[in-house]
Amino acid sequence: MSDVNQIRQTIRESVARITGIPPAEIHDTSRYREDLGLDSLSSLEVVIDLEYAFRIKVPESQIQTIATVQDTILVVQEHLAAGPAATPA
Repeated sequence: MSDVNQIRQTIRESVARITGIPPAEIHDTSRYREDLGLDSLSSLEVVIDLEYAFRIKVPESQIQTIATVQDTILVVQEHLAAGPAATPA
């Protein structure tokens, strides 16, 4: 299972790839829209990257509640603790 530092680093790398902001400048308290300049589509791209990286599936209703890097860390941890994602039939 992934630890919080690995989750954090994966999120930072994803955001950095999308925004061009160096990972070291992306903090747990960074807000996607206000601090990092991501629009809703770019934020969704981050979530999709994480779904592939951690093999989880985040429901759309939960995606809408994610505003910061810390929110994302908590969502990933929650889904990893719940076990492998169900694969659609």
